[in-house]
Amino acid sequence: MKKYLIFSTLVILFFLFGCEEERALRLQPAPEYYQGRALLPNGQQIEMPESDRAAIIEMCQPDHAIPTIPNGERRWLGTITLTQPLTDSAANANFPTATFFTVENKSYVQCQLDSITYVTKITTLPESLNDAQYAAKTYPNVSKFRFAEPHEYEHFAQEMQKPIGNEPYPERKGIEHTLFHITMPFTGEFELTFTSSEGEDHLKIPIDSSHPPYLSIGLGTEESDDALQYAIYTSQDQNNYQEVLRPKDAQISQMFGAKTAPQLPSVLVPGHEYSLYSFTFMKDGTAHRQNVSLTYHEPQLLYGKELNEQIHHKLSSQRHVIFHDLALLGTESKDESFLHHVGHDEMEFIFGAIKRANATAYAGKPAPTPYVTLFQGVCAQTFDVSYDGADVYVTNSETGAHFKLLREDAIKWYNLFEQNT
Repeated sequence: MKKYLIFSTLVILFFLFGCEEERALRLQPAPEYYQGRALLPNGQQIEMPESDRAAIIEMCQPDHAIPTIPNGERRWLGTITLTQPLTDSAANANFPTATFFTVENKSYVQCQLDSITYVTKITTLPESLNDAQYAAKTYPNVSKFRFAEPHEYEHFAQEMQKPIGNEPYPERKGIEHTLFHITMPFTGEFELTFTSSEGEDHLKIPIDSSHPPYLSIGLGTEESDDALQYAIYTSQDQNNYQEVLRPKDAQISQMFGAKTAPQLPSVLVPGHEYSLYSFTFMKDGTAHRQNVSLTYHEPQLLYGKELNEQIHHKLSSQRHVIFHDLALLGTESKDESFLHHVGHDEMEFIFGAIKRANATAYAGKPAPTPYVTLFQGVCAQTFDVSYDGADVYVTNSETGAHFKLLREDAIKWYNLFEQNT
C-alpha cells in the first residue's frame, strides 16, 4: 500500500485519534479503509482519493485546534464526510465530518464528531477542493433576523394554499404576523420554543451548509379528514413551504390568530432567547395561548486538553475486529462473504491477547482464516494468523514482526475461533 509523507506526525496521532503503539499493537491511521465524499458549493458530490482522505485525517488532528474563529464573512468551500464501510453503522461515526471554509483569505476546517466540534487552521486544501474556491458560498458570521413585509405575508398565504402531498390535498393556511426570515451562519442550529400554561415544547432547525444561508419560517394550520393541526412551515426561497416541523400534541379545533412581539433585534446573540409572537386557539372547548420564541445556538468550540481527552475517549472506544480469508483491498462492503466479524466480548479478548503477546523470531503454519484486522478510531492494523501445535502466532502484515500469544490466551483463541473448523 502506498505510504504518504503526511503521516510524519503519526506519533501524535496515535494518542489523539485513539491509536495505540505498544509491542504487537501498532495501530496507524488507515485512510485506505475509508470512503470520502465531498459536497461542493455547486451541489456536486465527488469521491475523495486516498491521498485526500489521508490529508483530512491530518488536518483534523485535535492537537491543531484553535480556540476561536476570526470575525468576518465565511466562504464555504465544501463538506467532506468519511465513512468506514467495513465497520460503519448509522449509530457509530468513526471520524469527524470536515467542513472547509475561509475567513479573510485564510483557510480553516471545522471538524465535528457527534457533539464534539473543533476548528483547525490549515495552509492547504485537499486537492479535490482546490477548484471549489471559485464557487464558494458566503455566509455571515452572525445570525440575522427580520419579520416579513406585508407583501411577503401575502405571498406566504398564497404559497400555503398550493396543493402539497397526495390527494385529497390537505387545506393549508398561513397565519398572519408569524412569518419571519433569518440569514444563517453555516454552522449551529435554531430552536423554536412553544410555551404555554401546560409546559414547553421545542423544535430544532439544524443549519445545513449545503443550502443557501436564508430561511423563511411561518406558522400555519393544516386540515384533513376533519382534523386541524398547527405547524411550522419553512422555505429556502419563500416558495412552497413544504418543510414541516410539528410540535407535539398540535391538534386543535380552531385557530384565532397571532400577535407579534415588539422591538426585535436584527442580529441574534447566540444563546439568547427572543420572544417572537403569541397565538391563541381552541382545543377541547377551552381557549389556549402559546408563546413562541427563537434561540440561535452556536457550536461550542473545544480545544486543548478538554478536546484531546474527549476525542481520544470517543474514538479509542470505537473498536472492531474482522477475520478475513483474503487480504483487504480497502473499502469493501462489511457484508462481503470472506469477512467474519466478531462480537464485542471476542473483540475485547483479541485486543487484550495481542497486547499481551511476546515477540518471537518465528511463526507457525497459516490458520484456516489467515488474517485478522483490528480497527480502533481512525486506525487499523492487520495481522497474519498462524498455528504451531497449540501455539498461536500473529505476524504484523506490514513489518513481518512475529508475536506469540500467551498459553492461556492461545487456548481461549482456539476455543473461540477454531473449535468449529
